[in-house]
Amino acid sequence: MIQWSDRKEPIRTYEVLPDQVQLYARAGFWPDEFRCRWMQRPTEEFHINWEDNLRIESPEVEENEAGDKRFILAEEIARCDFESFRGGLDATRRKQTVVGDFLPTDPNYSNEILTQASTLVFDNATDQLIAGCRLCLQENVAAVYSIGVNPAYRGRGLATRMLQRALTMLKGTYPLLRLYVMEGNDAESVYYNLGFKPGVQEVQNMYIPVN
Repeated sequence: MIQWSDRKEPIRTYEVLPDQVQLYARAGFWPDEFRCRWMQRPTEEFHINWEDNLRIESPEVEENEAGDKRFILAEEIARCDFESFRGGLDATRRKQTVVGDFLPTDPNYSNEILTQASTLVFDNATDQLIAGCRLCLQENVAAVYSIGVNPAYRGRGLATRMLQRALTMLKGTYPLLRLYVMEGNDAESVYYNLGFKPGVQEVQNMYIPVN
């Protein structure tokens, strides 16, 4: 791998399990500082109450003649994600600094059931998209691709209810819902309170430095 690689760029490996870290280190990889873990829980039916001033929809996907898929509200979703994630650890790591960096590409990793179980939350007074939870397929397991809430609307339980809606709509089709969380993420408490159980912690990526 070293022989074939462009040594002007680091060589990276991702999602390294704890018992693999030393093996990679001996091969010359250095760990990045942040760590992540999978969390998951069984799907379950919930009774969910939404305020009258909120409108709840599932994302809609359109497909062109070439078979490429995109969200019909891609720009609105990007704006909502930008407001929800900008300045955060993950956005900084991914160098996402403008709205265009958040344009969603996940329809290609989903299906009709997961799209229907995904959630867009609108403020009826302004018609603004204020929160979203999009699902994808991860090794044949339903997973949260992205979940975010506009900072002006946090503290109202929107993330909890979006996850409850996903767990409810997936029951009978997918036994589990999985998500990936960075260590220290403020949303960890939401996931624990909803009954998500943590898996082993991973070093998100390791790399061989450039020569």
